[in-house]
Amino acid sequence: MNFIVDKAKAMKKWSPILDTLNVDDPVKREWMSEYAEIHQMNENVAYSTLYNLNGMGPVTSPTVGTTPGSVWQAGSGAAGSGDVAQNLLPVSMKIAAQAIGLDLVAVKPTASPRIELLFVDFKYDNNDQDDEDRPLVFKVGSKDSTSDIETLKEALYAHMSVLNIQERIGGLDARLFVKLGDGTATFANLKDFTGSATEDKEGWLEFLGFSRIDGYPMFRSFRQYYPVMDNTFANSSFDQSKNTFPQSGSISSIIEASGITYMTGTTTGSTGTFSGEADIELISLMEDHIPGFSAGWNLYDPMTRAQDERTYPGVIGPDVFTKAVQVGDVEITSALKRTQIEDIKAATGMDIVQKLEGVLINELTQVISKEIVASIRELSLKNRGSHTAPKDNAGNSKFDFNVDEYLTLPATNGFAAPGGETYHSIQRKLVAKINNASNFIATDGRVGPAQYLVTNGNLASVIQDIAGYTISPVQAGKLNTNGQLYPMGNLGNIAIYVDPYMRWDDNQIFLGRKNSVDQPGLVFIPYLMAQSISLISEATWAPRMLIRSRYAVADIGFFPEKQFMAIKVTDNNGVLI
Repeated sequence: MNFIVDKAKAMKKWSPILDTLNVDDPVKREWMSEYAEIHQMNENVAYSTLYNLNGMGPVTSPTVGTTPGSVWQAGSGAAGSGDVAQNLLPVSMKIAAQAIGLDLVAVKPTASPRIELLFVDFKYDNNDQDDEDRPLVFKVGSKDSTSDIETLKEALYAHMSVLNIQERIGGLDARLFVKLGDGTATFANLKDFTGSATEDKEGWLEFLGFSRIDGYPMFRSFRQYYPVMDNTFANSSFDQSKNTFPQSGSISSIIEASGITYMTGTTTGSTGTFSGEADIELISLMEDHIPGFSAGWNLYDPMTRAQDERTYPGVIGPDVFTKAVQVGDVEITSALKRTQIEDIKAATGMDIVQKLEGVLINELTQVISKEIVASIRELSLKNRGSHTAPKDNAGNSKFDFNVDEYLTLPATNGFAAPGGETYHSIQRKLVAKINNASNFIATDGRVGPAQYLVTNGNLASVIQDIAGYTISPVQAGKLNTNGQLYPMGNLGNIAIYVDPYMRWDDNQIFLGRKNSVDQPGLVFIPYLMAQSISLISEATWAPRMLIRSRYAVADIGFFPEKQFMAIKVTDNNGVLI
């Protein structure tokens, strides 16, 4: 069942409850109000008095018939005993307020255990994915062998190097052409082909650069306009000299059969063939931008009026798809004995039943926070290892921070003393590395810089000593719950969170953004934040309590890993940490 929530009314209705829970963040107040409204409606449906009187079902009392010989009939009924009471919403609100991990992700409450998230992508050309439809621009991958693509990429880089063409993100700074491998493409032809209207286009492709996300090479094919723009129809039939590909056959099969001729030296050409199956894909605007597509293939210059009159505009079409997210369950129960309740109350005055409820709530909040942190870690490492992240010649991430790089050779006593560096100068370099990764998230993720980082207590103590660090004003309030992820302070605009479950020597920093639910990133989807069921055990005649939660942590949007980055800190000599 789906509900439409009036968020303004929900905020007004639940504000007093949120005030008592000390929820000050406006974003958190909004989604908690929405969740509370959905939860209350779900609870009213599931446990209404129509089906359940005080938790014991439709208990009714029989009455004697009014006429002789009549049978017993159901009377008006009476409320049940209420031994199995449901009290879901208060516990849910406590978990929502106490789970610190929810501060790191967007939250989208759902009214059903399964939610369909709709996404719209936009592709260059409006042809279907089937390469029989001959898209004007496309990416070439490999379904069977990655070595084919890697060999092709290496040769294209060599071609660019000789011609002094520089790579941009998702493009080139000059035009570059290659040819289907028929053995006739000499170095002079590869270098001198310009794609002008008078040249023979058969077999020629324009190389547009490498895709920003998967690194696949992108190409533009030549395709004649139909009918021809000379006010006659004499030449309106297929003209191979004006088309890259022949009149029939899929793009993938032609490339597999012929390969692509590219220049690997200064004078010779080389042909790369596919041992597997070529994979032809449309190019997404969410991944890459092709400037020439809308400018008559003038790259970075607009068309002249004459070009505009003789050029068909490029076509961009939407690609709509959905992602289904299924919520999962976690649950925990308590076990008490009557003697424990009596003895603890007599010795300490503690209400152990209420105390145990708080322990169960803390357990669920830790489970939720740990799952969120694990997802942040996974996406951060995925982006750190991606081909688009800056790397050195050995393929190592340039976001990693190695203290040893700033030290001199080891002294005779085995201790590597800083050479021209001080403890605080190396700390400042760590801050620069964090800011570097944050700005990379803004550039590559195309939403904004990092808003928080998660690290261990070891690196957190180093950051505390860095100039510009400020203590979190809510730190004391957040540390009341044992074992919880907690905010330690801020480094500029980046909030610092300490994960108490990271090993002391696991010196990594995970940066991320908390985007809205309609932007890429991580989202927490609560269905029932908590379900609390209490009863009296027949075995022990003592109270028992079950608390369970139904939710999902999902990565959504296009390339959500681009909103995260991991930094590995190495200090073998213990200079910094």
